[in-house]
Amino acid sequence: MMFVHYSIDDVVGVFEELTKKQPDSIFELPFWAHLQHLHNKYGLVVSCYCFFRNGCFSLANCTRYYKTEFERNSSWLRFGFHGYTGCEDYNLQALDESICQYRKVICNLREIVGENSLDTFPRIHTFRASRDFLHYLADNDILSLKGVLAADDDRISYSLTFSENEELKHQGILIKDNLCFLKTSQRFDGLGLRMQKKLFSHMGGHVILFTHEWLLYHPHNLKNKIKSVFIKQLMTISCKYYSKKGYCFAFPMDYNLNNNK
Repeated sequence: MMFVHYSIDDVVGVFEELTKKQPDSIFELPFWAHLQHLHNKYGLVVSCYCFFRNGCFSLANCTRYYKTEFERNSSWLRFGFHGYTGCEDYNLQALDESICQYRKVICNLREIVGENSLDTFPRIHTFRASRDFLHYLADNDILSLKGVLAADDDRISYSLTFSENEELKHQGILIKDNLCFLKTSQRFDGLGLRMQKKLFSHMGGHVILFTHEWLLYHPHNLKNKIKSVFIKQLMTISCKYYSKKGYCFAFPMDYNLNNNK
């Protein structure tokens, strides 16, 4: 089973832009247009993992006008939980507060992008979540998760033990407490030559690639503007590469990974 999945973390700013500009289509905005281009040309599928709030704007303020359009594109564009503001530590935060924040994100996303557009295999901010919070995420009455995307480096993901994390790093996948942990392969954010080569060195099995909204959406300084252009080029090149290598572009949530190690 060879599949590649792309995702974007920290997503919230584009919803604010959508609400302010009210275009005829979401794809009139450069952020969505770039992703649609990669989908139309190479078959890209992509998940956007969302925050609830950024400054004065929150998902509660977001327009619901484009729900139908989002759902029409849910075969390749989906949305999931990432965090509340980016300041939370879900390994240390009180469980009740974490649950409340999760429910707010999912309830609002359901109204904004529709049920069919929800992703049940997200990446939680900084790869941290307590075992109790993970138990809730795996079995709840609003949107139970099939799994979570784990770290692309040597840090211990979520509340795994050292030995469990080592198994995850070597096998790429771990099943624990009815939740699947899937190792992230690589991020686009590092621009060094060694990091670039790693984007194209994951042959066989699954490839999980990601970047952040702030690097694709209106970068605020020259350095990040240059990185944004380069990351978009790398996304295009990698899509072409994995397409030629016979990879399927897919969402982890759509695969039965429980029997694959």
